[in-house]
Amino acid sequence: MLFKFSMPNKSVIILLCLVSLLLLNSCYSYKIYPKEYRNARNTHTKETVYVVNDTLKKEFKILEKSNLFTFTKDSTQTNIKIKLYPIKQYPGCGNPLIAQVITLGQLPVYLPNQYEYQFDRIEKGKTNPQKFNLRITQRYWFWDMFTFSKNFEKKAGQLLLVKYQDKQN
Repeated sequence: MLFKFSMPNKSVIILLCLVSLLLLNSCYSYKIYPKEYRNARNTHTKETVYVVNDTLKKEFKILEKSNLFTFTKDSTQTNIKIKLYPIKQYPGCGNPLIAQVITLGQLPVYLPNQYEYQFDRIEKGKTNPQKFNLRITQRYWFWDMFTFSKNFEKKAGQLLLVKYQDKQN
């Protein structure tokens, strides 16, 4: 007994690939936990700082979005300097994505990720290392295609603001 196996035509394969990419790439959003942190505001006065290595674009953008400091391009205008370090990501398990694919995106899936954000605060030659663990969950859901919560730097900045203020108090 012979089985005939025929490959689907190329247009079907391309269509399936495009649908898969659509479901897995554009249908995500970022959430901060606990929920109380989502509406945090800066309660401290903003200090003017100079960022020594602003070439770390992602890390610098997170620091900007945190609204903790006022930035200057001239290192002589302030006594406080910030040295950034690359952000480290500790991703969660990706197994829930299987349910996402099976249900064609109709079941929201949450992937809790941990990030380690650190910088040195240098004031008058004294270095004060700052290290923060940021818990940002990435949600995959078909209907998130229509949301605007896809800015990781903004969410990480909000969480950094809360963590920094908690550490200062």
